[in-house]
Amino acid sequence: MSQVYTSFAQAQQALIDVEAIDYFFAKEMIIALAEHSLATDEQQKTLMHLFMALSVSLRAGHSCLPLAEIASTHWAIGYDEQGLCSHQGYTFPSQQSLSVLLNSLEIDANSQQPLVLSNNNLYMRRYFQFESQLAQNIHERLQQTSFIPLTEIVATISQLFPQQSSTVNEQDEIDWQKLAVANAINKNFTVIAGGPGTGKTYTVTKLLAALLMLQQKADTNCDEETLDIALVAPTGKAAQRLSESIIKAIAGFKGLINDEILAAMPTEAKTIHRLLGVIPNSPNFRFNQDNQLSCDVLLIDEVSMVDLPMMARIFRALKAQTKVILLGDADQLPSVAVGSILADIAPRPHCGYSDENLGYLAQACQIEQSTIQAHFSQNHINDKTHHDHLSFLMKSRRFDGEGGIGKLATYVIQGQAKQSWQLLSSLTSTEPNQLSLVSNSLVSNNLYEWLAPLVKKYYQGIAQSADVAQAFEKLAKFRVLCVTRQGEFGVDTLNQWIKAQLNQHSGTYYSNSIPAGYHGMPIMISENDYRLGLFNGDIGLLWRTDDGHLMAYFESSTEQNYKILLPSRLPKYGSVYAMTIHKTQGSEFDHVAIALPQQSGHQLLSRELLYTGITRAKTKLTIASNSSTWQQAVKTATKRYSGLAL
Repeated sequence: MSQVYTSFAQAQQALIDVEAIDYFFAKEMIIALAEHSLATDEQQKTLMHLFMALSVSLRAGHSCLPLAEIASTHWAIGYDEQGLCSHQGYTFPSQQSLSVLLNSLEIDANSQQPLVLSNNNLYMRRYFQFESQLAQNIHERLQQTSFIPLTEIVATISQLFPQQSSTVNEQDEIDWQKLAVANAINKNFTVIAGGPGTGKTYTVTKLLAALLMLQQKADTNCDEETLDIALVAPTGKAAQRLSESIIKAIAGFKGLINDEILAAMPTEAKTIHRLLGVIPNSPNFRFNQDNQLSCDVLLIDEVSMVDLPMMARIFRALKAQTKVILLGDADQLPSVAVGSILADIAPRPHCGYSDENLGYLAQACQIEQSTIQAHFSQNHINDKTHHDHLSFLMKSRRFDGEGGIGKLATYVIQGQAKQSWQLLSSLTSTEPNQLSLVSNSLVSNNLYEWLAPLVKKYYQGIAQSADVAQAFEKLAKFRVLCVTRQGEFGVDTLNQWIKAQLNQHSGTYYSNSIPAGYHGMPIMISENDYRLGLFNGDIGLLWRTDDGHLMAYFESSTEQNYKILLPSRLPKYGSVYAMTIHKTQGSEFDHVAIALPQQSGHQLLSRELLYTGITRAKTKLTIASNSSTWQQAVKTATKRYSGLAL
């Protein structure tokens, strides 16, 4: 084979945004497939660029590279600030030519090659296997039949959702929480999706109660044990929030659900890593296809954060009969690693239910079938397209559509760039106190003029709190969110600046000369430590105890309330006055300030990123951005290529 590029440096000169790993991956694939002789140098050149493009795609989080997306395109071309061509790039041939070339390599699903071509998608074999196994496991559950009598389901739903006196118009309204519970009861795989404030955790708590109630009715001989229900989330913070939300919901069900059922409700959520059982220094887990979990029901919250390999490993470790309930917001950012599981299996808009499922839901919820069907008729594609496994919660209790934060989130996720900017910049907003925009002049000239008062208001008093519990309460009130770690408006820069501001007012409390940190310093773990049960993204506080020792506190759902460790024992950590939007998934704050980079073409900016940041705010949101950056971000949708669809 003739050399396409003699070195990575040469490839880097010709192709923009290509890294060393892409170049050497492509070379390895060429060597691995060397037994298939290629007729021309041009074919070798095409394959080299195709394999580099696959590696670039994987780094971007795609599970595969669709040939249609790259065929006949000029790939990896770059321009300098003057608009002159700086990287010549490469032009791929037609899709038919690419298909013929790849088919000649015999890289189908049944081969033993490192790459797979399936449905005109090019995969690394491991990701093809993850995706195929996950799809198979889900489809097997979708085919499983429920043996719960409909009369029992109707009675249970009626108890959990008692009829309220209402007007005629209100009677025609669908209770989406009720519909979601009914839709999930008789299925072994279900997805409940919804935006902030739609009551996802409240709804799923009623669902878990319904399952326990139905099992109690079925277990007339009292021989069987209570359902084994496992609650999990991707991060420690998300697991803690899930536990807190379920405990709060259970407290509100007193009188509606009998005490025996409430006592049997699970309240402790774990991280996925803890559920599966980490094996130190190994990518594998203790629970797998050969040693499966015992749970009868598995609830996974914040599913948008779960990547493809992890989700595949979860399903491998489950019994065939385990009921799986996935919970999350399908509009949020996809996982940091490969895959976009929730977006793939919860497509928007919902295209409707099958006639059989519509009939079941109408009876279970005691509502006219036509009322349900009317909400999906405009989205229905054909008689064969339906998503019986999927429920969307449509009504937000936190964002009712009138407040500024809710309106802004809706405009952003719908890609309405001009409307969202007009809302931000308008002084006649319906809820002017919810939203504030830092003017273009401040963003351009001095980002920090607007930030200093917020630092003083929210962060300065943390170290002076009466105890660590009060300090955590203060920390939860506010957070600065950034797009990147580095750069002028990145996490590292803002954290250093905020510490300097605090130091001006509080002296040695914030001295950077102390290696471990200082009293009242909020910290984020940036490396997993399975022995200590600390994971990347976990947030804690350094706090000086009564005997003068500086300790690291992490909130816990256990009876002890806190995990307390010496700072010297911690894995790598840093201050967390500011954090990336990616890291905030699974968290909420009373007031959120989002600082966007000034350059509008930043590759990480997207409407999903903005939506995720916006919806972390419960009562107030401050945006620091210029018009071009904001509107370009809203116009840019995140797209993850995959072959996973239900």
